[in-house]
Amino acid sequence: MSKKNQKIDLSEDTFSLKSFTEKDSLFFGSNIAISPDSQQIVTFNPESHEFKLYNIDDLSNPISKFECGVNDKHLCWSIAISNCVNDDENERLIALSCFGAREFRNDIMYDDDENDLDTYNNQYGDDESELESGGGDKVTNQYDDDENGIKSFDKYLNPQTWVISTKDGSEIYTPLESIGGVIRFLNSDDGDGNNNGDDSDQPLKNKPVIIIVNASGIYKETMNYIKRKQSYFSRSSKIKKFKLPQQLLIRLSRDHWHNSLELLHTSIIKNHFMVHSFKNRQQIIEMYSLITGDLEMLFKRHESLVAPNMIRGSPIFTISHNEKILAFCRGTTSITLYFMENGLEITTKQLEGQRGIYKIVAINFIDDDSKLLIVLEEKENPQVEILKHQIFIVWDLFTTYESSIRQIDYSEILIPLKMDVTHRLMNSHGKMFAVTDNRKIFSVLDHPDVASIRNPSVKAMTKIDIIMGDHVYHAIYNINGERFDSSEVPKNQIIINNVEPWHPNKNYFRISVYLDSTKRTQLIISHNTIQVWKYNNNNTIEKRDKRDRELEYIWARKKVIEVQELRIGEREFVLKVSVPSAKYSTPKTMTIHWPNNVNVLEGACRALYVLGEKKHIVAGLENVNQIEYLDECTQRLVRKHVIKYGIFRLTSIRYPIMKYLITSYQESLIKYILNKKINRKNGNIHLPKLYKWEEENNNRSTTEKSKSDLHHAILCIQKRGDSTVILKYLIDYYANNAKEYNNYGWMFTVSKAIPLLYDYHLREFVQDLFKKPCFGITEAYTPPLHINPRDQRKGNNAALIHSLVVKPCLASKKPPRSFFQNQSEKIENVEISHNDRKVYIVPLPDFTVYPNPKDHEHNSLKHYSKNWSKFFWFLFTLFRISLWPRRKVINNTKEMSPFLRVIHEEEGYEIYQTPTIMAVSAFKWSAARRHFIRHIFMYLLYAISYTITVTSYSFNGESGLINFFKTKSSIILTSCLLVYIYTGWYLIATEFVQLKRDGWNRYMNVYNLLDLGAVLLPLVDNIVSFLYDQGKIPLQNSIFNPVLAFTALFMWLEVLLLLRYFESPGRFIYIIQNILKTIWPFFAFMLIAILAFGHAMFILLNYADDLQITTYKMKDSSNPDLYSNITIFQDVDKSSRLDNHYGQFISSVEAVFFWTNGRWDQLDQWDSYAVDVMSILGSITLALIFQNMLIAFMNGAFDKANRKSRTAAHRYRAELIAEYEALEKPFSSRRGNPRYIYYIPDPDMIDTWLIETKKDEQQKLRLMGENLVESTDLDYYGDGDDDNDNDYNCDDKDDNDQENESSSITVTSIESITTKYGDKIDDIITFTDEEIFESKAFSKYNKISQRNWKSDSKLLKNNNIDDNNINNTNNTNNTNNTNNTNNTNNTNNTNNTNNTNNKSSNPDSTTKVDDQSLIQERFNNLESRFDELEQNLRTILATLNNLNK
Repeated sequence: MSKKNQKIDLSEDTFSLKSFTEKDSLFFGSNIAISPDSQQIVTFNPESHEFKLYNIDDLSNPISKFECGVNDKHLCWSIAISNCVNDDENERLIALSCFGAREFRNDIMYDDDENDLDTYNNQYGDDESELESGGGDKVTNQYDDDENGIKSFDKYLNPQTWVISTKDGSEIYTPLESIGGVIRFLNSDDGDGNNNGDDSDQPLKNKPVIIIVNASGIYKETMNYIKRKQSYFSRSSKIKKFKLPQQLLIRLSRDHWHNSLELLHTSIIKNHFMVHSFKNRQQIIEMYSLITGDLEMLFKRHESLVAPNMIRGSPIFTISHNEKILAFCRGTTSITLYFMENGLEITTKQLEGQRGIYKIVAINFIDDDSKLLIVLEEKENPQVEILKHQIFIVWDLFTTYESSIRQIDYSEILIPLKMDVTHRLMNSHGKMFAVTDNRKIFSVLDHPDVASIRNPSVKAMTKIDIIMGDHVYHAIYNINGERFDSSEVPKNQIIINNVEPWHPNKNYFRISVYLDSTKRTQLIISHNTIQVWKYNNNNTIEKRDKRDRELEYIWARKKVIEVQELRIGEREFVLKVSVPSAKYSTPKTMTIHWPNNVNVLEGACRALYVLGEKKHIVAGLENVNQIEYLDECTQRLVRKHVIKYGIFRLTSIRYPIMKYLITSYQESLIKYILNKKINRKNGNIHLPKLYKWEEENNNRSTTEKSKSDLHHAILCIQKRGDSTVILKYLIDYYANNAKEYNNYGWMFTVSKAIPLLYDYHLREFVQDLFKKPCFGITEAYTPPLHINPRDQRKGNNAALIHSLVVKPCLASKKPPRSFFQNQSEKIENVEISHNDRKVYIVPLPDFTVYPNPKDHEHNSLKHYSKNWSKFFWFLFTLFRISLWPRRKVINNTKEMSPFLRVIHEEEGYEIYQTPTIMAVSAFKWSAARRHFIRHIFMYLLYAISYTITVTSYSFNGESGLINFFKTKSSIILTSCLLVYIYTGWYLIATEFVQLKRDGWNRYMNVYNLLDLGAVLLPLVDNIVSFLYDQGKIPLQNSIFNPVLAFTALFMWLEVLLLLRYFESPGRFIYIIQNILKTIWPFFAFMLIAILAFGHAMFILLNYADDLQITTYKMKDSSNPDLYSNITIFQDVDKSSRLDNHYGQFISSVEAVFFWTNGRWDQLDQWDSYAVDVMSILGSITLALIFQNMLIAFMNGAFDKANRKSRTAAHRYRAELIAEYEALEKPFSSRRGNPRYIYYIPDPDMIDTWLIETKKDEQQKLRLMGENLVESTDLDYYGDGDDDNDNDYNCDDKDDNDQENESSSITVTSIESITTKYGDKIDDIITFTDEEIFESKAFSKYNKISQRNWKSDSKLLKNNNIDDNNINNTNNTNNTNNTNNTNNTNNTNNTNNTNNTNNKSSNPDSTTKVDDQSLIQERFNNLESRFDELEQNLRTILATLNNLNK
């Protein structure tokens, strides 16, 4: 583009400004912007209305200048520049928005905004509905007198927005022209790939996406077609409008408009919109996508009670380039890092200054996201007019170097940096720029101040000339680089010799280098490892004991490494090595700079993995002992860093350290890490991780999945047959943390592990998993859900669970509604009772998402309408599924979602009692229900059409149904015949498809067998009827009518069984089925008795001719002589079943069966004592005993089945869902497969489930017979491996000492660094880990408590001797501690000794109080553990008593 000046005449208005706008900075607002691809910068001068466009490579000379023709003065300006448009490197878009204060004050927005927008849209023929301006309830005015000036000024100020092309300087048409606010161009290259919310579903790549944010909402336009503003008849594209979250609107209505503008500026980070809220000491950050409006992640953190008071101000957000870490600061003295994969907190650093009160004004990631650049500014004091004190701080996030945080004062005090919200550091793609007060733009990373602290200072180095091939297997160098052979050096001077005991020959090549003049630190390099060892004491060489040595650093690889270059300094070295690559043919070159730029923790964990692999090839007892020693020393090195809360979490999210520990089967170390307590609470230092960290200088996608720690634990169980203990530790760790912190981010990797557990036959872990309380008590954060009041009422009235069809997102702004619609909405939104049930969330992300979601996404007709060939294919699909059942698209378990896998694998009922499974089933049932109701409807049509067609071929003439319709039979018969043929064909095809899919085993189920019979029997009957009507086959009514009767019975039973698709009838069917399953053994036993009596009666009444048959006489009471001689004899044919029910064996058994119903025909028919005796025995046995026993069994079975019937109904429903989900779906579902599912449960149901799961857990513990030690193993401070250290007399400190040591190191780390820049630093700023900060705060409280305890204790008052003894003991301990410290740090030797002597000479010194505090603290810990032990003992005794009962 030409560099000559251009002038652009923009549409303008004339405004009269009040004097207050002259007082307020006319330059307030964003007048500088950087493109999302960080290639160009644009500036805007509000006074001259001039644009300047710079290339980032040359910030001194603008490549273009524009001058817009706006003659008015606006209060605020916002500017933005886009990436290249449509692959044209010469064209970018510049957006400029001008606005007044009312755009950022929700309580003073005016209704005429809609009219203004209407006027503009009508001018250009826009048919779109008007943009809805945000409103809000007016609040009490709490601001200064400028408020009135703002309102009077805004009466004449209309917001405006222009979009200008840098290619030709022309103005681009945009429907956002009459809207003003904070303006941004989104980075469309990093979008979601589809513009889900706009008119087109085409990819967003290279299409400018512009957004404007003000108090009325968020307005987004995707500029699919660049239109020059040439005609008044241009049509606008659709604007996507979002409402601001309610909590943000509330704050905007309360804050001054300056603060509101600042808040909205800081809320836009890349393509994300951040919303921060703080209530009840809970900090919540919502991150929305500006592309789709969906809630991407929720970050939650509970502030500590001892945390410092927050400095009020706008929040500061920054996201790493690979979008792995979110750094957050709310104008406070602390920085919190969050893991963006799961929303969990990584670490929090507290800022402490010694001279003044500072606040953090800018934070940015630099150097491939490995460092964090922080800018501090002294808090303004209106009473003192001094220059602002600004400080640069660089924080190495992933190094364990004690000087990982470095600071320096900004040297150009007279030209301070502009650190207001609109001029903070501009960071994009690793490039950062700042603006000074004189409007000079410069690169921050190239500034001398930042460059001096960007990396740790390097000492003087000596290059070592490594000579190989001279048959010297162990070359030794001193600090000056002089080389010796191992034979020339006394053995007591070599700290360690055999560092790789897996070599069969001890004469393997290695290099040893002393890193200090006293030879207390030794670097040793060999084939597979790089190790640094040191002595812990300051003894002379002759007095040194190798049992005092300690491993400081280890780096290991399985393949042989090659040393390329080595430079050494005082306790420092830089080593360049070549490592063979498994993926590439060329080896990978790595540079190790110890201790400045290494991660000791990652190196130690990887070394444990390598040592575990090498153990298999170690031979010889000595070598085995040596590798065990190396393994234990490396474990100690890991434990040393476990207590460092922040660095462990940061290391775990970048490096797969848990993978190394799992694959090396470090069970005790993993147990120690997962259960480590810091400040008497769980440390939770391990975070779940699923995606790989983007490595330096590569183009790997940050969304590339890796194997989770659960995955590695499962593979180790499968491959090596390892114990399942580690897997249980991890699952319990995640589930317990999700319950304790009500944060589903802990379950981030569990969903992916569920299918693996089934694949490797670890089903019991899934069953135990769903009994965890987190699956019923994880509450949801509801503001982003926008729950409909109607849904809330349904949830309040739900018998069990009501699943919500909601999606956490920014609410879309709807067009104006009619009066009736508004009234209807008001009725629905009537305020509900304050006793609303809580909303819960299924704590398994992606639980219903398929492994390959794109393979299961079925597009709708709207999508196919874009392509005619696809549209016709869609019509063909609809025609095909109308004639043939849907195909099964999921044919194996690998294609199933975790939810479907659970349904497929679980055969029991317990897992379906879990609220999570019930909620997901209820959510998915809505779509599946329509499919199965369609099946019921098809069968009903089939049954009705069958009835009409079959009765029309009856043997008695035309059917009565035909006469009932009063119409020609041919019409009805023809219609019914067509319906019958179609429905019959479809149902038979369905059975055929299911038979082909499931095999003959499908019909082992009585339901499926009845389904088949209910379809085939009517078809066979109809065919036979048709053939008989045509005279093809002879048929008798005595044969055909029973067949028709049983067919009708089958069809009615089928209709009855089809009702099992619904919950209530399904419960009844389950109860009947369960009763039959329960009583059939007894019923079979009872049938044997019936057979016995039937056989006996058959013999008695069929072959006995001498049995008397009852005779009858007639008698007339009025005339006794009339029938006196008439006797009635029975003429009984004993062989006929009509005269004698016992004449045949089958009829005899049938007659005996009906004794149970009170039919005793034999007593009336036969006059025989044998018949009487047999009847009495049958009455007692069958009627009294067996029948009542049967009723008792049925009662018990009913009670049991009734309790489980609801669960059984849910299980059957889940099976139907699984069957439906496996089918193709040509129509897209509104519900889909969301990442999270929300539901409203019945609280009583949740309580009942929690009680039942607790009982099951207790029962399981009793069955497992866990011993007392396991049941009382509440913390893991003293792990078993620590005892092994004594075998080598390795001097390890306990955890409390390590915590104190790490605390001192963390707090003083910056101090030791800043002295290197002493001439530039006026104040020393320290960043303390939050856990250590809390420990310091608690320690102050404990000291006060201990002083009170001391004054009140009679023992300490009266027993001076014991008190002196305690003092002496304390002084001795302090002296020992001082000696240890002296051995570690020579520079502090004299000071520590003097301090110790002063403390010893003063009996009332702080040392005495601190040691007594330590003793009391340990005593309190012991007391609390004894209390827990006592409680567990009582629980065990109560359990034993219950078992004895």
